[in-house]
Amino acid sequence: IYDMEKTQRVKFGLNAAQIILLSFVTVIMIGTLLLCAPFSSSSGNWTDFTTALFTATSATCVTGLTVVTTASYFSLAGQIIILCLIQVGGLGIMTIISVFSVLLSRSSSLRKRNIAMQATGAISYSEIKGLLGRIFLVTFIMEFIGALVLYLKFLSEYGASNGLKYAVFTAISAFCNAGFDVFGNDSLTRFSADPLVLFTISFLIIAGGIGYICWFDFSKYRFKFSRYSLHSKLALSAALTLLLFGTAVFTLTEYDAAFLGMPFPQKLMNAFFESVTLRTAGFYTVDQAKISDGGVLTAYLLMFIGGASGSTAGGLKTTTFAVLFFAFIANLKKNEHVVAFKRRIPTNITKAAFSILFAYVSILFVAVVTILLIESGNESADLENTAFECISAIATVGVTRGITAGLNTASKLIITLLMFAGRVGGFTFMLAFTAKSENNTTLRPKEDILIG
Repeated sequence: IYDMEKTQRVKFGLNAAQIILLSFVTVIMIGTLLLCAPFSSSSGNWTDFTTALFTATSATCVTGLTVVTTASYFSLAGQIIILCLIQVGGLGIMTIISVFSVLLSRSSSLRKRNIAMQATGAISYSEIKGLLGRIFLVTFIMEFIGALVLYLKFLSEYGASNGLKYAVFTAISAFCNAGFDVFGNDSLTRFSADPLVLFTISFLIIAGGIGYICWFDFSKYRFKFSRYSLHSKLALSAALTLLLFGTAVFTLTEYDAAFLGMPFPQKLMNAFFESVTLRTAGFYTVDQAKISDGGVLTAYLLMFIGGASGSTAGGLKTTTFAVLFFAFIANLKKNEHVVAFKRRIPTNITKAAFSILFAYVSILFVAVVTILLIESGNESADLENTAFECISAIATVGVTRGITAGLNTASKLIITLLMFAGRVGGFTFMLAFTAKSENNTTLRPKEDILIG
């Protein structure tokens, strides 16, 4: 899955990773120019380039961080543009391109299939043709069902027109794990006691965040978990573990903090929603600035891990985290091979997982330190808030503690780059800027060192 360096290069010398990056850049720049135009703002004025770039990147990278309020700053046209960017970013630019280049052609080249495989998270080339078509079908069915349920709720409260807008926008944003909303500055805090809204949105977030491969395994094997692919087993097991872990921890840490004054069933429901949304969605039902220190640390972990590979989610990815966990267990047991669910995980996958982890940690460290230096006079941009913002950006979560709009232009550009790197994926981002090198088959002398 990760061996993109062997991808056949196009005539301009671009590999699959670079094509994916350029596709995202192209859509982001088109979105930026459209959002700059007067028809995109509610005031009818031109929007400055930094604000438009930040918003377009956040939408395309399905993050949800904003420097202006989507509901009030942008016109209906601007909101539709943002929604289109979310949909395109959620499906994946290369997925959309590949659907028309692979499905509509009689034969597909190795290069086209390799690009499509990287974009969709398919396990093998043979899966590409059927997978691409089903991705569209599953996406639109899920979004339609979610929008229909939400519309039935919003109809009486907001009327037919606004209710439809809120339902469609929220459903697409939730399934794509984007976190954008058109309710105002308070996200979903007005629905903190509404189980229908919260559980519908939670379902959409989870459905988009577990990945298409898990859905196709479920449709094929139903509840016969033993017959699922190893990818699905790891993704689903990690997702369930993190959901239960997050719900339990947030119930304890926020009982007398962010959830103060709520009855216990509502606290439990909001703890569950917090555990769901912090994995990459970006919605919130309580003010994140009121989250306790223990809750903040838990949020760091959940945001950093994110959702499954081949999904609309961002982050390190649950499958990557699972591989790292089983590699740790194998090392403790002094086993030569990494084994999960009675299947051996190839060494190159394990190496890739550690490379991705190192890349994410390194990028985060540089970004946090740089922003702290830039924002030295900004009291709200302290270590806790800055780290929260950076993790939220690179994991394409979109939850904020309220410091985004107050950052300097340079800091906003760093956050923009983090969102971009997080959406295309750490490994893809690295390979795009790594020169192709020949394999060195020379066997060097071995020498032991002390570690740990």
